[in-house]
Amino acid sequence: MTTDLGNPAVLPPDEAERAVLLAAPRGYCAGVDRAVITVEKALDLYGAPVYVRKQIVHNKHVVANLESRGAVFVEELSEVPAGATVVFSAHGVSPAVHAEAAERGLKTIDATCPLVTKVHHEAKRFAGEDYDILLIGHEGHEEVEGTAGEAPEHIQLVQSPDDVPDIVVRDPSKVAWLSQTTLSVDETMATVDAIRARFPELLDPPSDDICYATQNRQLAIKEISAGADL
Repeated sequence: MTTDLGNPAVLPPDEAERAVLLAAPRGYCAGVDRAVITVEKALDLYGAPVYVRKQIVHNKHVVANLESRGAVFVEELSEVPAGATVVFSAHGVSPAVHAEAAERGLKTIDATCPLVTKVHHEAKRFAGEDYDILLIGHEGHEEVEGTAGEAPEHIQLVQSPDDVPDIVVRDPSKVAWLSQTTLSVDETMATVDAIRARFPELLDPPSDDICYATQNRQLAIKEISAGADL
């Protein structure tokens, strides 16, 4: 039996262990949905193959369906033939990737999530005001690489509170923080608190960087966990 979030049905004892609780909301976010639709429309408009830099979504069924229609997923632009059409995923890319695509004459379609684009704009603004920017995120994640590429001379990565003692800044009064959009809210704020303890004048982004869909899904898991055995 399947039960939606927070409202488990009353089951006979012999059936209780088979109850499955479904979180609501669930599934991928609007930014990823937008990126998937972008690939589908590119295939309709340009025909196969359409290249996609990085996986458009961490869902093997969606990826397999797009591949069956002619999408070709690659890790780097060097795998894309000159002059071909390439879609940038929702995680975004750095200016260096845009420049490489232009140099190779690629037709680019940017499916970057608008919330990620917002973080890119914040990085450029803080860098323009000569702030040291502490980017909270996971090393090697494509979103982090894209954001860091917007202001590489100003950004340093902070993965957890354990990294905070090693942070070096030029002026403690000019430090700002940004974050990857898909992080745990609780873990991110623990890192922010540790940073602020070292740099009391830490400047916050003008609005929350963590995606509202990420936050909603995390809250749904917290709520559903009260009625779950695992």
